[in-house]
Amino acid sequence: MENCSLCRCGSETVRASSTLLFTLSYPDDKTGKNYDFAQVLKRSICLDQNTQWGPARAEEEHGVCVYDLMATVVHILDSRTGGSLVAHIKVGETYHQRKEGVTHQQWYLFNDFLIEPIDKHEAVQFDMNWKVPAILYYVKRNLNSRYNLNIKNPIEASVLLAEASLARKQRKTHTTFIPLMLNEMPQIGDLVGLDAEFVTLNEEEAELRSDGTKSTIKPSQMSVARITCVRGQGPNEGIPFIDDYISTQEQVVDYLTQYSGIKPGDLDAKISSKHLTTLKSTYLKLRFLIDIGVKFVGHGLQKDFRVINLMVWQGSFKSLLVPKDQVLDTVYLFHMPRKRMISLRFLAWYFLDLKIQGETHDSIEDARTALQLYRKYLELSKNGTEPESFHKVLKGLYEKGRKMDWKVPEPEGQTSPKNAAVFSSVLAL
Repeated sequence: MENCSLCRCGSETVRASSTLLFTLSYPDDKTGKNYDFAQVLKRSICLDQNTQWGPARAEEEHGVCVYDLMATVVHILDSRTGGSLVAHIKVGETYHQRKEGVTHQQWYLFNDFLIEPIDKHEAVQFDMNWKVPAILYYVKRNLNSRYNLNIKNPIEASVLLAEASLARKQRKTHTTFIPLMLNEMPQIGDLVGLDAEFVTLNEEEAELRSDGTKSTIKPSQMSVARITCVRGQGPNEGIPFIDDYISTQEQVVDYLTQYSGIKPGDLDAKISSKHLTTLKSTYLKLRFLIDIGVKFVGHGLQKDFRVINLMVWQGSFKSLLVPKDQVLDTVYLFHMPRKRMISLRFLAWYFLDLKIQGETHDSIEDARTALQLYRKYLELSKNGTEPESFHKVLKGLYEKGRKMDWKVPEPEGQTSPKNAAVFSSVLAL
């Protein structure tokens, strides 16, 4: 062989390398099959490499180790913008139910917010003029069945205990939650009321087509700004144990105060009076609650989890997802097929005689209300021995909603058509 070295000055040095010696290993094949020299040489070289690695040879001595291509990342060249990265990813065979007649092999193209199925050959079609391969990702076949992929270092319960705020001006009088004590640590099946608020980092970019329809060029980018978890049982039921405002270095273009309750300065560590923390810290708390097996109660949780970057999943693979049986969403509990979704404000007025979300939204109030609605759902569904009884309740709800135009009456003298007791701990708080 010849080794060529190119110096910074531009000169090239060529020298002959040492001779590479391999012991030829002939196949011990009693079938009488003939092997050409190239096959014998390949077997000999591979044998020598396995010998160097030791354990790898012992692991695979009874078979061939096969790796499957699972993803490719390519650099799309563009002289004006510098280009962008595009991913082709092969999802699991059970990722979704394949429609009849679909022939693609579970490969998907991920191009910014565009996701579409592609043929498997497209994932490995490269062109150095505009589509340059950057990453080829292989996974050992049958890896999941041969190795224990359980998390070795689970998140500890200490993440839920008291922590210091990043805000410099926060005082104890501004604290809106009481951290869990060691004897209050959640167990599998415990209820936790959850609500999240968001702000907008980038506005949506869209254009109107000639036919009057709107085409989205770039969707709006949302960021989680506040996450609240309240106790779902026990003597302190309804009292929050997490109320984190998420510090962000990104520029916020719209705080959505009317819908989120977040005001300018709430996320700034220099001037905020809130309990300010990092996104990673709050993620660890949610991840611990998911892993421990609590059941989250909220209104519109699927959307909240999606923006938080946790996907609701039907299955048992918990390392990145939220199992569906751990999500109790009141927006679906009080919903009739092919009918509109009902707001938390209207449900609270109709079933609980509560008027919430007056001027702005408050995540503590929303999380408590969702818990109370879930209790009401259990009460209504258990009282009726037949499904038709609860169906009548929903039918009355939708009839009232249409008459009221789904608006809660503003005058103080007008009350809800339903009465329901509120949590004593909420009243005490």
